[in-house]
Amino acid sequence: MHTEQEAQQIVTRIVSLSKADNVEVNLGGGTTSHLRFANNSPSTSGSVSNSTISIRSTFGKKTGTVGLNQTDEASLREGVRRSEELARLSPEDPEFMPPLGPQRYGEVNSFDKTMADNGPEFMADAAAECIQQAAKRNLLATGFLQSNAGWSALGNSRGLFGYHRTTSMYFSETVRTPEGDGSGWVSAASHKTADFRFQELAKVAVDKAALSRNPKPLPPGKYVTILEPSCVADLLQGMVFSLNARSADEGRSFFSRREGGNKLGEKLFPENVTIYTDPNDPLAPGSRWGADGLPQRRIEWVKEGMLANLNYSRYWAEKQGATPTPGGSNLIFKGGDGSLEDLIRSTKEGVLVTSIWYIRSVDPRSLLLTGLTRDGVFWIENGKIAHPVNNFRWNDSPISVLKNIDAMSKSARVPPRESRSPNVVVPALRVKEFNFSSVSEAV
Repeated sequence: MHTEQEAQQIVTRIVSLSKADNVEVNLGGGTTSHLRFANNSPSTSGSVSNSTISIRSTFGKKTGTVGLNQTDEASLREGVRRSEELARLSPEDPEFMPPLGPQRYGEVNSFDKTMADNGPEFMADAAAECIQQAAKRNLLATGFLQSNAGWSALGNSRGLFGYHRTTSMYFSETVRTPEGDGSGWVSAASHKTADFRFQELAKVAVDKAALSRNPKPLPPGKYVTILEPSCVADLLQGMVFSLNARSADEGRSFFSRREGGNKLGEKLFPENVTIYTDPNDPLAPGSRWGADGLPQRRIEWVKEGMLANLNYSRYWAEKQGATPTPGGSNLIFKGGDGSLEDLIRSTKEGVLVTSIWYIRSVDPRSLLLTGLTRDGVFWIENGKIAHPVNNFRWNDSPISVLKNIDAMSKSARVPPRESRSPNVVVPALRVKEFNFSSVSEAV
């Protein structure tokens, strides 16, 4: 892991070698380690360390980019030369924006030394806990742990420089019954070792697997549905990525107005919906900068149901006379009170969905998605889980989900199943209806 001083020295050297109008440098690297276990036994493990450098040279509006992973003098010289050669051969970029000058980046505490220092024993102990809990109940555990200690830096010939260190760990476990008629899943992600309580996490997956045995048939349809936080994270992440001013202004987004322009300032959801990004959030810290090196800051995307902000690139902001707004580096949905168990207790009849996966876009304009449930779907009756039910294919959108919120729990950090991001904080939601379009044979 390069220190801030070492990263700055590399940037300074590349800038000194450049003959271009402007040169931009992005650096990054770190160590990633993993451990897998399957059928109650460890299977693979490994560790990889790497560093990368991207050099982007510009002549006028013509740019060329070269990537390398060597920091010796000869490699840096060759990288600069090749990027300049490519820039001279490239066509002009009509949307080119000159590099930023020096920026003020806020401090973000997303590095945990304990996690960075963890050895393979930590992962082995975690896997052993999961395997032992499953074996005691005659169940089969399969799981994955991955940790990363990394750094990133950026700089350019106009005096910009930034440096950031991060740690993160992702954990997921699937527990199956030997007969294959029940399955439970759990996941967790954080930048801090202390946030992982593997005994509690393993118990969640084991309990769900045991409870999901012998599911009863339930026909497709629209039901009152409780979505666990991981489901909400998967649904909302795509919506937040689509909060783009250009696509909205050009009529290519749900956030476009029929008569032209975008829906900024319009009330789209109930007042209990507030979604924001905050790089300094202590539970799920983000990064110090976004695209083009724009400083990250707290931004409310949806405020009490109103569309409050859209992501403006520097080019589109200049064209529209707006302020550039970087895309968020974390996602925080302000939750309510109580727990998932409270939502279940207050539900007369409905479906509890513990996990969704294989999510694909059906209609980007309306944000309609399709996907499957798996690893535990349950029927709720009179405030209690009555029995497991079959899995479903579903067709619905985060827009519909947010509009149909009936109640929500407190927010919790949870990784979306599809992206493993450690920077998402969302509640469990109870919605008035969720569209289960057909039965799935998945477990």
